[in-house]
Amino acid sequence: MKFKNIFFLLIIFSITFCKQESVYVEIDGKKITESDLAKEMPERFKQLRRQYEENVKELLVELAHQKMFEKEAKSKGLTLDQYMQEIQKNAENPTQQEIDEFYNKLKEAGQIPKGVDKKDIEFRIINYLKQGKIQEAFAKEIARLKEKYRFIEPFERVQVNIEGSPTRGNPNAKVVIVEFSDFECPYCLKSQKTTRELREKYKDKIKWVFKDFPLDFHQNAMNIHIAGKCIYKLKPEKFWDFFDAIFSEKRTQEDFKKESLERKALALGVSQKEYQNCVSDPNIKSEVDKNIQEGSKLGVSGTPTFFINGRRLVGAVPIQEFEKIIQEELVN
Repeated sequence: MKFKNIFFLLIIFSITFCKQESVYVEIDGKKITESDLAKEMPERFKQLRRQYEENVKELLVELAHQKMFEKEAKSKGLTLDQYMQEIQKNAENPTQQEIDEFYNKLKEAGQIPKGVDKKDIEFRIINYLKQGKIQEAFAKEIARLKEKYRFIEPFERVQVNIEGSPTRGNPNAKVVIVEFSDFECPYCLKSQKTTRELREKYKDKIKWVFKDFPLDFHQNAMNIHIAGKCIYKLKPEKFWDFFDAIFSEKRTQEDFKKESLERKALALGVSQKEYQNCVSDPNIKSEVDKNIQEGSKLGVSGTPTFFINGRRLVGAVPIQEFEKIIQEELVN
């Protein structure tokens, strides 16, 4: 009994000590603390707390991955390093077609200096593509281990406002997938192969929704999203044609220029005058900014980020990650 009393005293002391050491500023002898933030700047404080919680979740998932790798290595009678090397060895080598296509993309984008021959940089291209293959191999292995070791990540379901956003698929589908994406983001481009497969597999069981989230370090992104907004406003039925064209595997930096975006709009049947008036309207950029602000409040910090019936999924993840959540939502 005496031990329990000491234990409770220690808990009380630790709580008191934490309060004394909490972050604060002071004005005229009066402390301004977190409770003041929560009271006087509630939205920004909530966002800060949400970002903190998301960072903790990411670390927890990272630790879970590490523990699963350790368990699997032990089950195979390997050291962790040996197991990691085994995964890397199982990664496919880039094909000559993939090497040629990547080289041509660099060339079209003007990223290869004059006089530099393909043979001079081919080994760099191979190494770059190989790293991508290794990342894919690790992602697939993690998906397999999650199933084997019954990985469970308690989810938070949030409400995403999709009113006025481009949608495709069954409007009454049980599963709604919202994609916060950046047209210039290479990972968003990479994820499109998976999302196309999902729409083909689940057909009218899912509804797909697009939300703008151009990142400020992508210099062309905002212009592309403004162009997309205008096409959706002027020719809504043509938006997904624009979407698919921008997210084409054959795209180049040339496709991101304003002149090229206008040509795409005109080819989709948009009036040149209406398009030019639209892209110069500051209200259009404000609409894009509203999507960014909404995404930030929901914890979106990078692209692509998906919400499957309000359940968050981040990055160009393997299709199995989507399927697990979709199947759960279809059953519930």
